[in-house]
Amino acid sequence: DIIGLRTDSLVVHTAGSVPMEIFESHAKRYGVFYPMQTFSKARDVEFDNIPLFIEANSEADKRTLLDIASVLSKKVHQADSEQRKKLHLAAVFSCNFVNHMYSLSAEILERYNLPFDVMLSLIDETTRKIHEVEPHAAQTGPAIRNDQDVMNRHLSMLAAYPDVQEVYRLLSKNISKHKIDK
Repeated sequence: DIIGLRTDSLVVHTAGSVPMEIFESHAKRYGVFYPMQTFSKARDVEFDNIPLFIEANSEADKRTLLDIASVLSKKVHQADSEQRKKLHLAAVFSCNFVNHMYSLSAEILERYNLPFDVMLSLIDETTRKIHEVEPHAAQTGPAIRNDQDVMNRHLSMLAAYPDVQEVYRLLSKNISKHKIDK
């Protein structure tokens, strides 16, 4: 049993990549309450539009978690451990990797004494666009156009930064490979 809990307590975790069964030998009643969101101490979050994914080892506890989740959010889903693993993987691409691209962009701009905030309008429009069209349909840039001249110039500018140059090559190749005719 988990120290300090009554044996009839419902125990849940909030992780996307951890299976519900982690509690199997520690509690009789267990489940998952996974909010698909990035959290920061300094930022308030409004839960009403955050997708919540629920799983429990009993129907009664699943119903309890669904009821609690429905009070907090309009977007409540049931997802088992395997589905949550896939959701978490996709979230890493949509959040963590995208944020890393922002970080690389900021480093490039800093090297040339340009402020990162000039990117915010572009970032905001890109984000708004994928609310209206599928991400593959929103793709723009030299890789999707197969503009080798521009890409080669970009790669030359990155020659002193081989790790970032490699990211540029890899992403451009992948964008081109996943191109869908419009």
